[in-house]
Amino acid sequence: MTKGHCHGTVWIIAAVTTAALAVALPAATLAQVSEATRATKRDKGKVEGTAEPGPAYSKEFRKEASKIQKLVNDKKWPEVLAALPALDALPSLSTDELKILATWRLQATQATGDMDGFTAAIEHFLEKGYAAPEQIGPMNQQLAAYYSGKKDRVKTVHHYRLFIDATPDADAKELETLGRLYLQNSEYTEAAHWLGKATDYAVGRGEKPDETWFQLRDRCFVELKDQAARLANLEALVGYYPNKEYYSRILAIYQSETKDDRIVMLNAYRLAVADPQGGLATVGGYLSYADTALVAGSPGEAVRGLERGMKEGVVPSAGSNQATLQEAKAAVAIDRKNLPAEAIAAEKSPKGEVAVKVGLGFYSTGEYERAVEMVRRGIEKGGVARLDDANLLLGAALMELGRSEDAKAAFQAAASAAGSSSHLARIAGLWLIRTARQDVAAVAGGRAGEG
Repeated sequence: MTKGHCHGTVWIIAAVTTAALAVALPAATLAQVSEATRATKRDKGKVEGTAEPGPAYSKEFRKEASKIQKLVNDKKWPEVLAALPALDALPSLSTDELKILATWRLQATQATGDMDGFTAAIEHFLEKGYAAPEQIGPMNQQLAAYYSGKKDRVKTVHHYRLFIDATPDADAKELETLGRLYLQNSEYTEAAHWLGKATDYAVGRGEKPDETWFQLRDRCFVELKDQAARLANLEALVGYYPNKEYYSRILAIYQSETKDDRIVMLNAYRLAVADPQGGLATVGGYLSYADTALVAGSPGEAVRGLERGMKEGVVPSAGSNQATLQEAKAAVAIDRKNLPAEAIAAEKSPKGEVAVKVGLGFYSTGEYERAVEMVRRGIEKGGVARLDDANLLLGAALMELGRSEDAKAAFQAAASAAGSSSHLARIAGLWLIRTARQDVAAVAGGRAGEG
């Protein structure tokens, strides 16, 4: 049986929307959630003695139940409800007799639109253990919808969790709903867990996770003061949905964790600003990039960063910002004159570090082929102080040339040299995610062109 369908009568229960988060709790059906209808038919035969031998029923119960069975068959539900108390009052009712009564009460309260009574009947049915395994999830789903409408958050999340626990094929939207319900109850650990489950579900099916799931998890990790989990979530988010706000959050964490390490931050700013879909969200971010790049000997990066910030309206183009831009441009002009001689000297030097620094100069001036050549030469010579930094620079230059396959190898080498716990390894990982994103876009573009 597929989820949401059943054989026989289908009893539709309207979905209820929670006010706080607009969580639409899916509808559940009585025929889906229980064997109530089918059990009633079987038990009718037992009561009337027309089916195969089954549990014994008392003579008094048979007499009264046959009358109610006729009312059930005729769908006279108010009369069914009126008649049930007499049967309830019979002494020493067996489990089978009690289950028949519980089943009729489910049918009658639902048919008459008595939602309070129907809810109580479902809760009783579950509490007494009458529900079959396949009924438990949808019944709890219905209870969650009911209590959502009553704005009882505690019972809503309790029953929705029981629904999820009993539903091995719960989909991403259902997992998201549970996460949102926990979030509105300020249960941030559970909320982050189930929103993560929704993401994992989508990724496992080759689908793009919803941006909102990452955003809500970010809120959870902020509340939990879990910086490590927050950073990992933001890095995953920017991989799917790159933008200046998400990059800026990541860079703020890097800056805090590394105490503004210049090598880490130069690579982090470069990553964000080199991404056409990225950038930085604040004036301070662009000015920090410019300062870091100028100190590192890469004024061209300062120019590119400031010009992008000004073009996007993030950085005011007057006053001291314009002065910094002109200072960086002047430094680039000087580098262009000096770099050819420096490259010759680097070729003669036995130290690879010298060639890598000249490679940074060429990257700064936008001469990316020369940058690749010099950085590779330096790595081959050996004696490079930071192979992780050098390979990140190499990969960035290759990306500017559109050589993503070669860039991947450089970023992988950077991650290996940095070590898995290093911030530079994390930056290499984000570069690799970007190369994968560009590959997907290229394939999609190619297919569109063929069409």
